Amino acid sequence: ASPVMEVILVMTYKHIEAFREARLWVTQIIIPTLLLGTTVVMVDPELKEAVKTKAKDIKAKIKCNLQK
Repeated sequence: ASPVMEVILVMTYKHIEAFREARLWVTQIIIPTLLLGTTVVMVDPELKEAVKTKAKDIKAKIKCNLQK
């Protein structure tokens, strides 16, 4: 079998579900949060530091969850 075929055969239902969950997180949580943060900073530049701090906290939590 070709290398491409071997990769397809290795993907299990568990892998497919993990990729689906990651895609949902990105499209329904991460992107809207980034857009909201950008909008808040553009409307009120004084909130920039607060948004930056919160974004770093969220990024650290996501990174921690992905390493599990």
